[in-house]
Amino acid sequence: MALTQDFSLYNYLITSAKYDIDDKVKLKEFEKGEYVYLPNSPQNYIYLIESGVVKIGSYANNGEKVIYDILTPGETFGNLNYLGEDVPFFEFAQAISGAKTSVFELKFFKHLIVHDPTVSEWFNITVVGRWSKAETRLLYMTRGNIEARIENLQKELSHEVADKRGIAYNVFNLLSQQDIADLTGTTRQTVAKKLRSQNSSV
Repeated sequence: MALTQDFSLYNYLITSAKYDIDDKVKLKEFEKGEYVYLPNSPQNYIYLIESGVVKIGSYANNGEKVIYDILTPGETFGNLNYLGEDVPFFEFAQAISGAKTSVFELKFFKHLIVHDPTVSEWFNITVVGRWSKAETRLLYMTRGNIEARIENLQKELSHEVADKRGIAYNVFNLLSQQDIADLTGTTRQTVAKKLRSQNSSV
């Protein structure tokens, strides 16, 4: 099965005669600002964004939240637990718009990506896409000046995504100044100054 850009794993599963997903996959909605999970939450599920935007982060030693990724429809998140129970999982996930996710029972999801060729191909594509995005962002953080980092982030995230109610938002505009600072390796004050400078020159 050749995958198209609009491939939906949830639709693939519910239309497939191979799977009974009633107790393994469900849809769940989240309001803007609502946490999908916190670091101390049980990690028994994998989430796939159907609509909306979710930010992923953790906590610094001083207790402050640190954001390290912004996810949009078609991307997955959660703890696959391939590194074992000895590796702490301190991640949180929070909706920054109204969002809808498919929620997969962890064992079922891991079975799918190993045993179903279509799902395996889809998962490989999504993982490589995440790697590419992260590597590009890291390159700008280590080699680019602050303006280049912010411009790259804007380029990456300045596209519209519909929330769970079908209302479209520019993803970059959903970010707080602190989110932008975390994702570009700078401070909120520096981001505020640079954005004011950009706006005044328009």
